[in-house]
Amino acid sequence: MNSLDNNMPDTRQMMNVIESLKNYSVDYSHLGEDYILSRISSRNSKFKKSIMRRYDGLTVLIAAKGTVYLTVNLERLTVTPNTIVFIAPETFFKPTAWEGEELDVYMLFLSNRFLHGVNFDLNAINTNLLASNDPKLQLTPERVEVLKRYFDLLHLTSLDDTPYSRHIARSLAEAAGYQLMAFGEEAARLHDADQPRSRKATYVRNFLRLVRDFHRQERSIGFYAEKMFISPKYLSLIIKEATGRSAAEWIDQYVVQEAKNLLRYSGKNVQQIAYELNFTNQSSFGKYFKHLTGLSPTQFQNS
Repeated sequence: MNSLDNNMPDTRQMMNVIESLKNYSVDYSHLGEDYILSRISSRNSKFKKSIMRRYDGLTVLIAAKGTVYLTVNLERLTVTPNTIVFIAPETFFKPTAWEGEELDVYMLFLSNRFLHGVNFDLNAINTNLLASNDPKLQLTPERVEVLKRYFDLLHLTSLDDTPYSRHIARSLAEAAGYQLMAFGEEAARLHDADQPRSRKATYVRNFLRLVRDFHRQERSIGFYAEKMFISPKYLSLIIKEATGRSAAEWIDQYVVQEAKNLLRYSGKNVQQIAYELNFTNQSSFGKYFKHLTGLSPTQFQNS
């Protein structure tokens, strides 16, 4: 096993992350401050230290070869070959060691600002996959190769920064997200076939299914708890334990994603969208949206 020095300074600034990653990457690119794409290999003799500790955005890590040991929010995570890892924004993490004859790891850092512009059809999201609190997804080598193609396209897009580059990158990120959902659903289905379903797991799946169906009309935890014949307190507890997010956070995520889709693609104005999402007025919708995204609905619509 090879140890990694832990003296890399903590940073939340994108440019500092860019500069540090350059030293450790055998392949590297970035599109402004939207995303960074890095390939880390043991063939790089400089790979001796932790890459980073925290990043203001989503990190997607693919271990193609070798086994990597990460510390994620003080917990040790073992990443074996052909594993995808999702590290949420504002999560402390760092590689601590690796083992194997060769290390080949791909790291994609997507900034929060870039993620705010990526849209998904909520009806396509598989609730069984979301119900898992495991940040790792084990895939076949063939599936990993497909995902690496998306990484390659994002790399090529970043090399020529034009007025169209960010639109292309967003579309690629959306396509890669749907591909991950398909692979994840396949893996979850195979896993579930071998595992007995607990009562709590059934509650989580039912809750997420209800939120998918009713988030346009209802944002109250009490509404969903009543539908499931349990108390709001118990619902909040099991959702947090099972997924790492509170029931309120799941509801907010669905509402905000729906709002983004409507703002960008429906052709409706902000007031119409506010009423469609069952807000009492445009002002309350604006405050809700800005609190969760950092942008007003109009700013997002014009971005």
